[in-house]
Amino acid sequence: MVRSELWVLVFEWDEPTMSQQHITIFYNGRISVCDVTEFQARAIIWLASREMEERIKSARSNQAPKPLHSQLYGPPGLSLKRSLQMFLQKRKKRAEAISPYSQL
Repeated sequence: MVRSELWVLVFEWDEPTMSQQHITIFYNGRISVCDVTEFQARAIIWLASREMEERIKSARSNQAPKPLHSQLYGPPGLSLKRSLQMFLQKRKKRAEAISPYSQL
């Protein structure tokens, strides 16, 4: 089972100094606002990105290889052809319905 967590970090620096600024962190349905320096904000972002990369790698290694296409849908491209065919038929009917000569 893979836990799905969302990291969103928002921060703005008015000027490139070591003064503290607000950082807003949206994580796992919670919102946190903290005063941090630019260095601390960069460290938080680096840690979060490293954790997410590790989770993605472990999730990929735990998954069984998926077939290229499902046997339920038949050969690849067939559903696309059928969808296009249905679209063109409906478009033709709509065009005929609004044609000035369709009433005759």
